Amino acid sequence: MSLSTPEAPSAKATLVIPPPAPRRRLKWLAIGLLVLLLLGVLGWLGYRKLRAPAADKTHWIVATVGIVETKVTETGAIEPLKKVEVKSKVGGRVTALYAQEGASVTAGQLLATIEPTEINSQVAQIRAQLDGVRARYDRAVRTVPYQSDQTRSSITSAREALRQAESRLKVAREESDSQPQLTRSSVAQAQAGLDTARDALALLKNSTQPQAEVQAQSGFDDTQANVNALTRDLQRQRNLLAKGYVAGQDVETAEASLASAIARRDQAKKRLDVLGEQHRLEVADAESRVRQAQAALNSARAGASAVPIKRHGVDSAVAAVKAARAQLLGATSGTRQDQMRQDDVAEAKASVVQLENQLREVEVRQKDTRILAPQSGVVTRRYMEAGELISSGVNSFSAGTPVMQIADLSQMLVKISVNEVDVHKIRPALPVDITIDGAKGAVFTGHVRKVAPAAVAADQGAQNNNGVIRFAVEVLVDHPDSRLKPGMSAKCALIVARKPNVLRLPLNAVKGTGSKTKVDLPTGALDEKGAPKTVERPITVGLRGDTYLEVLSGLKKGEKVKPQPFTGPPRKAIEMNF
Repeated sequence: MSLSTPEAPSAKATLVIPPPAPRRRLKWLAIGLLVLLLLGVLGWLGYRKLRAPAADKTHWIVATVGIVETKVTETGAIEPLKKVEVKSKVGGRVTALYAQEGASVTAGQLLATIEPTEINSQVAQIRAQLDGVRARYDRAVRTVPYQSDQTRSSITSAREALRQAESRLKVAREESDSQPQLTRSSVAQAQAGLDTARDALALLKNSTQPQAEVQAQSGFDDTQANVNALTRDLQRQRNLLAKGYVAGQDVETAEASLASAIARRDQAKKRLDVLGEQHRLEVADAESRVRQAQAALNSARAGASAVPIKRHGVDSAVAAVKAARAQLLGATSGTRQDQMRQDDVAEAKASVVQLENQLREVEVRQKDTRILAPQSGVVTRRYMEAGELISSGVNSFSAGTPVMQIADLSQMLVKISVNEVDVHKIRPALPVDITIDGAKGAVFTGHVRKVAPAAVAADQGAQNNNGVIRFAVEVLVDHPDSRLKPGMSAKCALIVARKPNVLRLPLNAVKGTGSKTKVDLPTGALDEKGAPKTVERPITVGLRGDTYLEVLSGLKKGEKVKPQPFTGPPRKAIEMNF
């Protein structure tokens, strides 16, 4: 039987292979996956947003470190500290002016001149009168006789002789009274000196020298004994060294000790030998002092004979005083006539002095026709022009006509008035910040120079429209410059209290005053409306300034505080809370 196989089909007809997926289908599949991924991310972000807390829109205030200060601010006018109205001491017509407004002048500089014709005529007239009076004085002096000079000389000599005689008498009496006591005192002192010298000699011979000799001999004997002992010890060391029982260093030490002992013995021997000569010289010196004391005693005893001599000297001095008094009486008897002649001279001299004073006065007025600057500064006003008449500034019937005004612009001040509410806070030396409209942004420093002890008078504006009493205050500018001119208005901020580098908060960040001052701090949680919750915390405050207050405790730098709601306009009064 034969088997037959079916006919194999052709390759194209029998082999079935699935066709590949189209590329468009794969593209849409990738897009679908990306869309699903994007939707998942958006859903996750939405979920995070719904779970996130609401944004905090609160304007927190942060505690910072800075300056806390209280100020009193007032506006006043700038004026120079020193200004003078220059007036003339004499009246007349102004012939010339030598300085314009704004010119700088120095003390003593010529400013103006006054017509001097009338003053010059008065000077010439008084000088002529003075020449005549001086001539009369010279004649009066020449008529005084030579005897007047002789009389004065005699009186002077007699007075000097009397003075010397009285002085000699006084000395003679003192010497006569004190001579016996001096003699007794000299004898006693000399006797005491002799006794002392003798005692010293006996002490030297009987005690001092023998004791010194014994000590010197004992010292020598001790050193000799020490030498002997060290000699024996050295010999013993050498013997031991020869037998090898000791080291050579021990022998050297024994030799050095022996040499040192021999040197001390020789020195003690030398002192013993010198001691004898020294004792001989000491005895000779003590015996010489005894002889000198004996001579002094003999001299003191011989002085007793001076007592009667001193008494005789007193009698001679008394006689000399009597003679000098008689001579003075004779010299003064001729002064009466001389006095009459001197009266004539004195009268003429008085006339000369009177006219000389008048001449000096008129000459001063003559110099006053030249008006000089009394101080250095700047001419701020010129009141006169050449050719105008002025009156004297020293006339008792008028104050005189001012010629110029000179101000020292190196020292400027601001005059302000402070109301009675704030004046108790102002004191001298208080620092001040000064600003002017003419220099925007510039701040000049100054200090309070003076505070008026009483309110400004009513006619000077003591009360404003509200009836507030005011007090005058002067502020001295520390370093003025050319931008500050007299008459300008200036705003002065008087620093009543200032604390730098302190922890501070704005005034609107706290509530309460004194020990009940508190702040609101965030807790980190939200209320049902989504607003941050706060908690009250008491704080201790120090200086309460115009804008800030000082925090002493209860708060740290950088902590946030919730501002308090606005309750009205800020207080005008300045509160200091220490």
